[in-house]
Formats: sequence, structure tokens, C-alpha cells
Amino acid sequence: MSEKGFDAEVLVIGGGPGGSTAAWDLARQGVDVLVLDGAEFPRVKLCAGWITPQILDALELDPEAYPHTISPFSSAVLWVGDTPYRTDYRRPVSYGIIRAEFDHYLLERAREAGARFANETIRTVEAGPEAFEVTTRDGSTYRAPLAIGAGGSKDPIRRQLTTHAPEERMVVTLESETRVGAERIQAHTPYFEVPELFLEPDFNGYAWYFTKGDFLNIGIGRLGDPRIRDAHPRFLEKLRDLGRLTPELEADLTKFRGHPYKIYDSVPNQAHGDRFLLVGDAAGLARHYSGEGIRPAVESARDAAAVARSALERGRFAAKDLEDYPQRLTERYGPQKAPRFDPTRWIPHSWQGRIVEGICRSDRLRRDWVFGRVFLFDPEAAVS
Repeated sequence: MSEKGFDAEVLVIGGGPGGSTAAWDLARQGVDVLVLDGAEFPRVKLCAGWITPQILDALELDPEAYPHTISPFSSAVLWVGDTPYRTDYRRPVSYGIIRAEFDHYLLERAREAGARFANETIRTVEAGPEAFEVTTRDGSTYRAPLAIGAGGSKDPIRRQLTTHAPEERMVVTLESETRVGAERIQAHTPYFEVPELFLEPDFNGYAWYFTKGDFLNIGIGRLGDPRIRDAHPRFLEKLRDLGRLTPELEADLTKFRGHPYKIYDSVPNQAHGDRFLLVGDAAGLARHYSGEGIRPAVESARDAAAVARSALERGRFAAKDLEDYPQRLTERYGPQKAPRFDPTRWIPHSWQGRIVEGICRSDRLRRDWVFGRVFLFDPEAAVS
């Protein structure tokens, strides 16, 4: 036990990409870090597992050196209605990973850097005047000057110590990932290792069919819509019509499971408080429109680690002493406020649909706006 009865200098709640990145960044700077997570790693994590080169840069990770599944994507297909539109690139603009492998690798990297890990499920958290304290399901307690919450939308700090606006909207997803074999997958799709995205008819989300080596990932996500269980069967029927799913293949798929998470929009989430910082989905940082959460988790973790180091040096951990963290998030992702000019307020929904369709069907606009601005593919890498 460290100074003043502390169990660590920083407690990190959650061992996913955000938590393990924060722990790795702090530990390699000599900070005593303890990661707490109720799951045993490697653990299954439902996620499309689609990462961009920017994520690898933030992780300081060379894709050639990564020892697990990492499928380079240099094309993407966007379905608008019954028509597929393909955009090709001269080099990889994204990669497909398996979250069970990816998360375990990042956590082990943090442990090799010096971070400690405890397989504990958190029951309560408290930001007291002398320490941040967590109590586990079995009654154990852990204390530190500062905590980083990286437990996703169900993070105990997010749930117990922050408030949420009633108008906040959540992305709801249903996903399945199954190891079925590359040859078997190739027999069902002409787009092997090319992500296929399917716009929802009302443009309130999208579905996907991702092939990553031996793995097949199928899912659908919608924004603020509990009727996803109505949209899900419709999407599966489309996949059957396209031959992507056969009865034999469908019977082997892992069960579809869902989870909600907050996006970074005009409704802000509390990202810090006395003695704590929240990263990734715990802070509601998933990207608008794409719903991508791994990159914000990793980037915010690096920011949180920098602020945590500064706080430890000063020995001050009140919310006002951690204000640099939300400022960093605003500089990185922009202010969370409604735009002054919102055309969706006065353009009829049917017209909005036509505009979106036109953008998606245009090679240039699809490259620049859909894949460039929403999914952050480098437009300059596109094949003319």
C-alpha cells in the first residue's frame, strides 16, 4: 500500500481500450496504476471492431507488429436501398480487429509497462475529501488520490457521481461476431474483407456486414430508437435475399446482443469531477453519425493520463483543478452545443432523405462526406 494508505496513485475502472491506454500511458511514466475490471481477459466484447490509422497512431501501434487479427481495408461499400456503391483507396484507410484479442493485447501491454490489474466488480464509488474510494462486490475497498472511469456507458462513476440531461439520446445496437472461417465467408459475399454498410431506410442509423479473416461481424445501430428490434429482422431478411446469410450459416452465428451508449452531440455529458476523470463511452464521446467509440476512448485516455500526471505533481484533485481535461476534449471534438443553423428544423424529412441519398450516390460526395467526414477515411487516398 502506498503513501497515506492509498492502494495506488490512480485507480482505473475498466480494462477496455480506454482504461488500458490510460494505464499504459501512466505506468510507463512511473505512475502507480491499478486497473479494476469485473471481467476476466480475454473477454468477448461486442463491437464492429473497425479502427482507423489515427487510432493506431494514438496507441503508438504499428499494424505490422500487432500479433493478432488485423484486416486492412482499402475499400468500402455503401448500400443505398438495393444499390451498392463502392469506394476504393490506394492504401489501407481502416482495419478490422477482434475486440477480444485487441482489448487483451492492450491490457497486457499496460501490465508490461507496470500497471497492476485486479479482477474486481465495482459496487460503489465515492469521491471523498481525502481519497477516491471504491468498494467491490466482495466487500474489498481500494483508495487512490484520483480515479479514471473507463467502464463504458455503465461505468459506476458515470452512474453514481454524474447527472444526465433528460434530452440525451443513446445509440442502440444489436451485434453478433462469429468465427466461421475465411473460405466459408468468401462463399457468401463478393466483398470479402471489404466493409459493407447498409443505410437504414429512414437514415436514422446503419447496419453492417464485416468480414475480418475468419470472423464475420453483423450488426445494426440506430440513434435514440428503441424499435431496433423491429429493424433488426428486416436487415437480416435483406442479408438472406443477398445470399449473405444461409440457414446453415445463420444457425452458427453467436447470439445477437445489444448495448446503448451516448454520442458526442449538443447534449453534454459530465466528463470530470472531484477526484475523477471519465474517458470514452463513460464520458459520452462516441462520434456522431458513425457511432465509433474506440478512437475517442483512446484519445481521451491519453488526455486523461496527461491531466492525471499534472494533478499528481501538484497534489490537487478537485474538479476545478482538473478543468484542463474538459478543455482538451472541447479542443479535440468541438463544443457541445446546438448549431446556429440547423437545416433539419425546416427542411421536410422527405427532402432530407433525398439529399442524403444524393450525397451517398455521388462518388465524390460519398468519398469526402460519408467516408471522409463521418468515418474519417483519408479522401486523398481514394482512387480517382
